[in-house]
Amino acid sequence: AEQSGPSETGLAVFLGEDRAVAVLPPFPLLEYTGGPGTHVAPLVELLVSEIVTGVVLLRLGRYAVGVLRGDELVASKTGTRHVKSRHRAGGSSQRRFERSRERLVRELFDKTCEVARAVLSPYEAEIDYVLIGGERHTLGRFVKRCRYMRDLGPRTLGRVLQINRPGQRALDGVASEV
Repeated sequence: AEQSGPSETGLAVFLGEDRAVAVLPPFPLLEYTGGPGTHVAPLVELLVSEIVTGVVLLRLGRYAVGVLRGDELVASKTGTRHVKSRHRAGGSSQRRFERSRERLVRELFDKTCEVARAVLSPYEAEIDYVLIGGERHTLGRFVKRCRYMRDLGPRTLGRVLQINRPGQRALDGVASEV
């Protein structure tokens, strides 16, 4: 348990004669069953349940939003929005470039927030957990800007999915990973 570190989803440890196996579940275990004997019911119940998960994937320039019921993707929308790359040029145009880039980033965040609301809200009553993926700094800025994501905060898990290129293929991959 000490080697696995802290986990927001809990930990199931099985001790044998010559080894121990630790299982970090993808979603929180809802019941503590410590003590001697085998108590696998909470873990088995979690693994066979059909959890509904909202997924928001975001990197600068691309977004993907989906709803998973178990490992099936039941709703999704993806898109792109141009965001200028950074450059090192100095001078008087540098600030103008930075302002333009920040405007494009805000537009991407606003569009992603709008899509998240449109895709997730029909399932909002069913959604058990929300997962986000992409680059941490970008996601932090996005959540700070998007009120809808802040409202989903209590259901949002701290685990950040590692996604290089948000899109339909990434959502399909997340479905099997989750």
